[in-house]
Amino acid sequence: MKKHLLFWPCIGLLALTILSGFIMERAFQAWFLDHTDEELSSVASSVKTALNKTYHDNQIIRLDRITDDTNQLKPNVRITLLRKDGSVVGDSELTPSQITNQENHLEREEIREALTDGIGHAKRFSETIQEDLIYLAEYFHDDNFDGVIRVSTSTEHMTEALWGLRTIMAFIVLGMCILVALLIVASQKLLNQHIVSSQEALEANVAERTKEIELLHRLANMLAACNTMDEAQQVVEDIVPRLIGNLNGAIALIRSSRNQLEIKLDWGGKWPGESTYAPHECWALRKGKYHLANDEHTSLPCKHMAKVGNNQSICIPLIAHGNTIGILHLYLADQELSHEKMQLAFTIGEHLGLALANLNLQDKLREQAIRDPLTGLYNRRYLEESLDHEIMRARRRNQCLSVLMLDMDHFKRFNDTFGHDAGDYVLKSLGSLLTESVRGEDIVCRVGGEELAIILPETGGENAGIVAAKLCENVRQMHLELNGQPLGQLTVSIGISSYPMQGDKGESLLKAADLALYEAKESGRDRFCYSQVQTEAMMSNTKNLVEKIMEGSIASENETDDQTDKVAKG
Repeated sequence: MKKHLLFWPCIGLLALTILSGFIMERAFQAWFLDHTDEELSSVASSVKTALNKTYHDNQIIRLDRITDDTNQLKPNVRITLLRKDGSVVGDSELTPSQITNQENHLEREEIREALTDGIGHAKRFSETIQEDLIYLAEYFHDDNFDGVIRVSTSTEHMTEALWGLRTIMAFIVLGMCILVALLIVASQKLLNQHIVSSQEALEANVAERTKEIELLHRLANMLAACNTMDEAQQVVEDIVPRLIGNLNGAIALIRSSRNQLEIKLDWGGKWPGESTYAPHECWALRKGKYHLANDEHTSLPCKHMAKVGNNQSICIPLIAHGNTIGILHLYLADQELSHEKMQLAFTIGEHLGLALANLNLQDKLREQAIRDPLTGLYNRRYLEESLDHEIMRARRRNQCLSVLMLDMDHFKRFNDTFGHDAGDYVLKSLGSLLTESVRGEDIVCRVGGEELAIILPETGGENAGIVAAKLCENVRQMHLELNGQPLGQLTVSIGISSYPMQGDKGESLLKAADLALYEAKESGRDRFCYSQVQTEAMMSNTKNLVEKIMEGSIASENETDDQTDKVAKG
């Protein structure tokens, strides 16, 4: 607030007080005149009574006698008697000789009004006594006197009263200005303190809102960049507590079957609710809007939060593209969530809903791109990419790697006998069997038709043979039926190739395994065969090593022995 603005209230108060003083002065003058008029009228009445007793001719009247008779005249009251022609016949302030020399008063305002209306008033300066006087004139007629009785009094005591009033008003104005100035200064100081505190609170609020917007922006960007749920877990666990505080939270997603929800993400400690539950166990899903377990009216926790008792929790549906994909859970225990934090939780839910829906869509598209739709196994594209990746890792770690190429024996005849539905059923069953029979890090793929492949990381040729023999045995023990009809005994032929003996590229390993598979079929089926490229590769590597030794590329005999051992181990 500018300092010069402080004077405006004082100036306004001063102007208002002056105006009020002027109005009061005018009112006081009006009251004084009325009061004086009443007094003068009373005096005039007394004079009339006295005239009936003392005046018997048209001679000059001794008003002092009347004064002595009435004892009602005041010292500041002047009485004048005039005939109808305006000549003065008596005056309480003049001697008889002075009365004789008085001019005619017929033109005086109060005399004219008295002769015309019976009573007259005037206020003017008297040249005779050199004072401002108030005049009251009344026409009087009886058997003894026919003329005008004029009573006057000085305005000096009114002027003194007015000056006293003005002095009092001046002190009042001065006191009020000082009081108002003090009040304004104090108010300004309090207002400035309030403004400063409000500004600091506003700046803090703006900074908090800016931080929240930035964190929400980062949350949306990071979630959009996630490729897996594990990455989404890291993002949510880091950013969400910064937004709504250190609360225990979780996100449950609805499974494709739409009959169950499963906790996929959580933060703030172990989730105290159920990890899986049915949709009807959550009030938020049933209502289609958020649900607060306890409020001022009800206490209705969801069934999936039964373990936490009557502690506070909130469920917020996650909606994306018009569909509910899951629930955002917040466990508050005995804490209270403010309205601002509640709105922030809704915004977080919107971001999470869209991000997780997109992530699910990416997973589905990725699965469709790398999975065989019939068997659910990986397809040839994923086989080639994974094989190159595993070869590079094996080379970097100096490890071995094997590839199994499998083919159903007499599959065409099987299809012709039982139909393609039975063939599809057998391929699905075989895919499930292979997945269950190998390790978790092994990769099972469908190359095409009835041909399948398995990548065995960190597995040499001998161990690959053990795996192949186990698979042949497991397939022989399968007893499948379709619509109550036995499908007969099934067998497979398997070809084995290994890195680095059969090649250092995926294409060469697959080709070598395919040749070994052809050999297994030619040898009678229901068996496995190693790739014959192995001997040729070892001979080639040995030849190259000998040539390098002859050229001096290997400096010592010990190094030569090491290289020879590596080739032999391969």
